[in-house]
Amino acid sequence: MKTKFVLLLVFSFLASASAFSQAPVVPPVTGPEKQTVTTAIPGIVSAGRKVERIWTGNMSADGLIALPDGTLLLPEQGADRVSKVDRNDKITLYLEDTNETGAIAIDPKGRIIALERGGAGGSFPGQPPRARGPRLSVLAPTRATLADNFEGKNFGILADMVSDKKGGIYFTEPMTASVYYYSPAGKLTRVTNQNEAANGIMLTRDEKTLLVTNGPKGILAWDVQADGSIQNPRLFANPEGGVDGLGIDSEGRIYDCSRLGIQVMTADGKPLGLIPMPRPATTLAFAGPDKKTLYMIGRGNDGPDGTGNLARSLYKVQLVAQGFKDRAK
Repeated sequence: MKTKFVLLLVFSFLASASAFSQAPVVPPVTGPEKQTVTTAIPGIVSAGRKVERIWTGNMSADGLIALPDGTLLLPEQGADRVSKVDRNDKITLYLEDTNETGAIAIDPKGRIIALERGGAGGSFPGQPPRARGPRLSVLAPTRATLADNFEGKNFGILADMVSDKKGGIYFTEPMTASVYYYSPAGKLTRVTNQNEAANGIMLTRDEKTLLVTNGPKGILAWDVQADGSIQNPRLFANPEGGVDGLGIDSEGRIYDCSRLGIQVMTADGKPLGLIPMPRPATTLAFAGPDKKTLYMIGRGNDGPDGTGNLARSLYKVQLVAQGFKDRAK
């Protein structure tokens, strides 16, 4: 009886993990896309800007981030690679054998830091089981594992990450409601396990506040301490349309991915307006030579398998606002 109970718990966990990593929070939009244009948000985007689709795929994609030269990195999780998108929308291979990397940060040393999801949500169609499990790693210039467990327990699905100016990394693990901090000295700590749906994560410009999305409960904020720990949890905002990935611009305004598009808020969480998208948004990044191009991923596409759980589309729109240049994301 005890053995059957344990097996039941294991199967339940695997089913939940697979659902989190591959099932959409909301259904993808079906059918041909309608052209989407912006309405004016003063200081952020002009009216009538086209939201252009530049890529589609059926093996998932997440964790957009810009390189210092303004090109965009596109982690294609199921395809086990990271692609690069230039200013002319040309897409080329940047890294391969990435162990289902789904989020990237660039630390002050210029290293490409990754959250390798390593098959935690189940194997992608047509892909073999992963030899490596979920881990925090360096993908370039030299590959290395930074952490693959906490206190002896292997990681589950790793969602999103952000690097601080000291070289530390904050990252989220939704299944355990956890946020971790990997310090510049290489020490891993769990700074909270009370965020029920920890996912998107961002630091404010001064890095005194950490923001983490919390599913239907909106975006939570903590005060960052000198050692990287966090205190004083509170509600930052609860945007209409839900929460997913987060971004920040040069003025400290916060950008939230939602099922309606990109919700833009002031630095203290007050709504400013919506950048619409044809599909529910999951992740975003400012890129381009001046960081005035906003790139966004939406769930689904209008191809033959466009309503599948792993279908994604990449869009861009030109802004008046500029991304925060002192951090990759």
